[in-house]
Amino acid sequence: MIYKYISVVFITLLIMLNSLEAGCGTCAADRNKSSKAFIEDIPSDGRVSGKTFASCGMCNFDTKDRSCGLSVKIGREVYKVANVDIDEHLDSHAKDGFCNVVRIANVKGKVKKGKLYADSFSIQ
Repeated sequence: MIYKYISVVFITLLIMLNSLEAGCGTCAADRNKSSKAFIEDIPSDGRVSGKTFASCGMCNFDTKDRSCGLSVKIGREVYKVANVDIDEHLDSHAKDGFCNVVRIANVKGKVKKGKLYADSFSIQ
């Protein structure tokens, strides 16, 4: 019973921490701006930096691709990663590969014409 209570409290805290407001109160933090855990939209210049979901676009994100390829999900949209190979981090068809699991990735790069051109891409 206690484990169930602890897990509910933990999940609630995670949800609340997802949109924390930065600042200690004495500094001039912008009260209208909140910090999100994941990238949710693409700015007008296309530059993104933060956490996304990464996986095989065809196998897990239901894209129209005809072969396996690394993709990231930003908001509700899926973008193919142009300059990172799907097998670069693990074998994509292994038990814990991108074709079988969705993983959290830290990305930095630019979205252009429906593709993410990553300057850096790392898996957590």
